[in-house]
Amino acid sequence: MELITEPLQYTFMQRALIGAIAVAILTSTIGTFVILRRLAFIGEGLAHGSLAGLAIGHLLGWNLYIAGNIYTIGLAMLIGYLHEKAKVSLDTAIGILFSTSMALGVALISTSRFYATNLNGYLFGSVLSIGSFDLMIILGATITILVILGLFYKEFLYYAFDPEMAEVAGLPRTGLHYALLAMIAVTVVVASQTVGIILVTALLTIPAASAYQWSHSLKKLMFLAVLFGLISAIVGLYISYYFNIASGASIALTSAGIFLISIILSPQRVSLRRIFGRSSS
Repeated sequence: MELITEPLQYTFMQRALIGAIAVAILTSTIGTFVILRRLAFIGEGLAHGSLAGLAIGHLLGWNLYIAGNIYTIGLAMLIGYLHEKAKVSLDTAIGILFSTSMALGVALISTSRFYATNLNGYLFGSVLSIGSFDLMIILGATITILVILGLFYKEFLYYAFDPEMAEVAGLPRTGLHYALLAMIAVTVVVASQTVGIILVTALLTIPAASAYQWSHSLKKLMFLAVLFGLISAIVGLYISYYFNIASGASIALTSAGIFLISIILSPQRVSLRRIFGRSSS
């Protein structure tokens, strides 16, 4: 018991635990739709592309969360526009915009003294350095997105499994598509503080992919994804504290361990290619 309670005597660990739990719930819930719509690549693209937004925010003296969210949502909308209107394949649109955006971020970083700033925390994860304002943004984003998904659960459920039929049924397929992209963008920026831009795809996809090994029902899938995400975040956080390992890496590796156990023990063997498919209808 002391192993569990000892770290919590520190305020920074209390904030880190609350932040990690909130991010785990958010990424696992959104990750369910990412897996079902085969959008793992867009999560990765937005994560890396958000680097430019963080760099611009630092130059302007803005809060990095706010700057990153504004920029990354815009990037997500542009990806959606190129795919829907310009008839560019989703993979191609993501590849073009995320590489261009990341190059812009690197260019901005290379011209300024960014290396000594907390941008490193967003690259590699720094859950232990979450401040009070950061925690407020994390909790606010988590609650807002969960409320949206709760209010429009049936619509997103229909869209996740069969977007064409959803459109035939009169649902705003394009609107749901852009809304999901925006929520993925916010989730990516929020999760960056926990696991970093480099590893954010891990929290966005691995818990849901692990859950997909056990159930194909959306409700059960969400429940298991959140459960696996919470276990990864909490266990990874304690591993980081006791073994002095980067928090992002320890959380991502714990999540990967759960996935490995799932594919070994689960009676439902789902191919990796199908789970992480990068095409979207």
